[in-house]
Amino acid sequence: MKIVSKILLVLVAFIFILSMTANVFAVDSNIVINSGGDDNTNAVQDQTSNSEGTTTLEVVEDNICTIEIEDLATFEKRITNFNETEKSVTLTLTLTNNKTAEQTPRDVEIFFVIDNSSSMTENYIGGQTRKQSVLDSANSLVEKLFEARSNIQVGVVGFSSLDTSKGETEGTINDADLRLGLSSSVDEVKSAISNLSVLEVGPRTNIEAGLTLADDNFSDKENVERYIVLLTDGVPNNATDGTFGQYSDNVINRTRTKLEEIENSGTKIIGAMINLDSEEVEPTTHKTYRALSEEVFGTEENPNIDTYFYIPDSEIEDTIVNDIFDNIVDTTDNTLRNITITDYFPQEIIDNFDFEYVASPNVGTVSQTINTENNSITWNIELLSEGETATLSYKLTLKDDYDKEIVGQIIKTNTHVDITGENNGNTLTETSEDSPTIRVQYDEPVITPDNTIANGIIPQTGNNSTLWFAPIITILAIIIIARMIYLKNSSEK
Repeated sequence: MKIVSKILLVLVAFIFILSMTANVFAVDSNIVINSGGDDNTNAVQDQTSNSEGTTTLEVVEDNICTIEIEDLATFEKRITNFNETEKSVTLTLTLTNNKTAEQTPRDVEIFFVIDNSSSMTENYIGGQTRKQSVLDSANSLVEKLFEARSNIQVGVVGFSSLDTSKGETEGTINDADLRLGLSSSVDEVKSAISNLSVLEVGPRTNIEAGLTLADDNFSDKENVERYIVLLTDGVPNNATDGTFGQYSDNVINRTRTKLEEIENSGTKIIGAMINLDSEEVEPTTHKTYRALSEEVFGTEENPNIDTYFYIPDSEIEDTIVNDIFDNIVDTTDNTLRNITITDYFPQEIIDNFDFEYVASPNVGTVSQTINTENNSITWNIELLSEGETATLSYKLTLKDDYDKEIVGQIIKTNTHVDITGENNGNTLTETSEDSPTIRVQYDEPVITPDNTIANGIIPQTGNNSTLWFAPIITILAIIIIARMIYLKNSSEK
């Protein structure tokens, strides 16, 4: 009986050990031994991946936002640097004053061509003749011109008609008189103008003769500014071809042709028609004197010469001393003042890009950060002088945690740019929606196959495929034990 008990104990122990170790020696049916042959169709390849993916930034269109501010200045916004590694773009804003100060002004030659006909003495202004008012104003203009320009010469021509009672012939170049050739002496010029007040005058007006005589007495030097200042109170009724005393088409046409000829040569004509009655009708042509004058000189808005004024007696001094002066000496202020440049960003830029200035502006001041109320920065320039350029640069860098919704979208670096400023008291306002554009691209993680192949069966923990051995062994053990008990009992009988 003791022997049977021992055998039973050994079998139970063997069954327990076999049950505990069955899992250890389980195999994965998906992995087979590589026997060195080419047929390995049952092998399974593991896969690995880059879970982060790849983000890139690209410039889609390098548009240049350009704004022309009349003929004074040019604004540009452009991409000046693209850094693929840090996913950034640098944009530079420039504003250039296109006007340049002339370093060496050209020489100036001017002829005053002044009407000396009898009509200039007939009307009075505060006890003074129109002629005297014109001559006094001309002298004041001469003083201003010599003060403003050091390299100036002035000459004087008077015109009317000759006195036929003395046997002189009208309608020739002699209807004009050269009172002074080009002179650099302000005193000589003023004296010549003043002396026109005591000259004997004729009854008619030969503007063609006065223009011709002045034009013939300019110098032949190159690179010279030339002007004729024509001061008259009447429509021409004499010409240099022998025609006189007529407001005819011939006189009108010859005078206009001479004006055009002089202008085409490069000499600017600045004229003033003084106290011309726009309603009075000339009896032989049945046209108003204003209409006849416009056939020669055009209108103030569309003159046949460089500049023309129709002025009443009361405006003689102001027009001659100030307006004509401004047309000879360039007093235009070409500086730009109180400039504000506002650069507006789209929301995609605000949310997904870091903003920083590359450097402070070389002119003016700029807001330190983006104004989140209207997504803009503001650049203020108090004064931009002739030839000066103002520059500002900033950088946009893609954030690491950008919104994937922008991937593939074409993004403008600004929605629009507004510019306001002042020049000569006039307000300047310009805007543009042109903009350089960029795009964010994202590549999905790269899937890489793992081609490693096992050289034999790989033991796998946790596989219960061999547990079916345990019940069979148990049954066999029970049968053996039962047989042994039976045999023992039979022997004892």
